[in-house]
Amino acid sequence: MYYLVSSSNDPYFNIASEEYLLKNFTDEFFLLYINEPSIIVGKHQNTLSEINLDYVEANGIKVVRRLSGGGTVFHDSGNLNFCFIRNIAANEDISFKRFTQPIVNALATIGIEATFSGRHDLLVKSKKVSGNAMHVYKKRVLSHGTLLYNSQIGKLSSALKSNPSFFQDKAVKSNRSRVANISSFLSSPPSIEEFTQQILGHIREVNPDAEAYTFSKEDLAAIQQLQQEKFGTWKWNYGYSPKYVFRKDGLLSGKPASLSLKIEKGRIKSVELASEILSPELIDALSDKLMDNFHDRKDIKEKLQQFLEENELKSINAAEFLNLFL
Repeated sequence: MYYLVSSSNDPYFNIASEEYLLKNFTDEFFLLYINEPSIIVGKHQNTLSEINLDYVEANGIKVVRRLSGGGTVFHDSGNLNFCFIRNIAANEDISFKRFTQPIVNALATIGIEATFSGRHDLLVKSKKVSGNAMHVYKKRVLSHGTLLYNSQIGKLSSALKSNPSFFQDKAVKSNRSRVANISSFLSSPPSIEEFTQQILGHIREVNPDAEAYTFSKEDLAAIQQLQQEKFGTWKWNYGYSPKYVFRKDGLLSGKPASLSLKIEKGRIKSVELASEILSPELIDALSDKLMDNFHDRKDIKEKLQQFLEENELKSINAAEFLNLFL
């Protein structure tokens, strides 16, 4: 087994590196990394229904879809992420408990008594300190998880405070849990850098043949390409969401309005708008303008501005109009 601690805090890079190591090697790996503030959504989730988009955009929080299923998690500089990549034989046990037990044992060495829960979480005194997810690729398995060490819990709550009532879909939903930082259970908590080395030290101790691995120039180039073409794109992070219906009520020029959008592969496939301000003909023109565009703030804003200008609708506030769509 090889081990490595990523020197990057870019979530696009680190999530891409997991896929790269999984799919391009036969060796086993243990990877540790810390991301800048970011939201990591499960592969089968509807991203927009999981996040507070206004808060995320206002605070420059990156959003990344990972390879594995499960729920949405928040990363920041107080959160340590671990990833095991192992080879598996046919019908071999690949339970979450198997892959989280080494972390439970590592936490025990610093006086933290963690237990595994049926939701694939690690708990300390009934509070969640780690969420875990898994992805199987051929005869290899990637199992990764979070370790909340001294994360900013308030920002976590704000970034994930979504309004799922706007969305009708069959996407996997997140289960919100009571969370806590591991450092809060320690009388003299070390820095997160020291904590990282404590976790790594235990993994190395129980895997005495493990060797350090450093990404080569070829590795970095391949990871960066994967980042640019997949994990850093709107198409993957938002557009990959299962099809859904978005419904929202609001105001146009002080009058009630109601919107319904059908979205497939991130693109608008139908527009239904009830408004006292717009005539049926204008609503049809708006629908044509938006058809097949991404359900994305930038794209929709551009199309709405064109629609208002083309039809000389100066009485409609563009920002108010845009608010109906997201």
